[in-house]
Amino acid sequence: MMKERRISSELAALLCLAILSPACSPEASSCEVVETKTLADDEASPQGMSALDVLAMAQPHQAAFLWDLTPDGENPTNADPHVATSVDVTVERGAGNVRYVVTEQHGDTEEDAHCGPNLYVPIRLKIVTGDGALNDTFTGDLVYGVERPGIPRISVGFAFDDLAGTLRPTVAGAEGEVYVEFGAEPRGWIAVRHESQDAIAASETWAMAGHWGDVPPPE
Repeated sequence: MMKERRISSELAALLCLAILSPACSPEASSCEVVETKTLADDEASPQGMSALDVLAMAQPHQAAFLWDLTPDGENPTNADPHVATSVDVTVERGAGNVRYVVTEQHGDTEEDAHCGPNLYVPIRLKIVTGDGALNDTFTGDLVYGVERPGIPRISVGFAFDDLAGTLRPTVAGAEGEVYVEFGAEPRGWIAVRHESQDAIAASETWAMAGHWGDVPPPE
């Protein structure tokens, strides 16, 4: 059974940025939209970058890939963490409009909610692992802006039953999340999320299932 895990402060912050979860902000600070613009692919945003510029930064890459165990030594998926494999990542322009969105922070605390301007570019993200666990295309927005300055990133949730690859969770009902950063040294991970509820409260458990690039290890 998958248990709750402790993660490094950097990874926790990145996961909060990736999933935009209210649980990451216990004081309920939030970002509220104050401006939205639709842009052509070659039209520069007020940040100075166009969608074409951002897409050019999202270069295809291949890297060594590791399937992860939790700190308790459990496997959150059916992938084999003892077998070395690789990952191929490619990006194509997806359907939909490019959007420039500005948000402002609202709330009672001074905690930084990472609000501000972001450019959203619809893409198709193809991820293939050498072991066949993933051979899938995910649709979502490539985000460029305040949350990870200078680094295009994408976070997409998925249902395991929809995957063409063989990857499945070890806990029934769990869902997945894929996150990729296209920095100078690209990196990314696959995470597993499981929600449960008892008579008192609901809880959410996250586990890193696999990663590539320089990802902080769990504490």
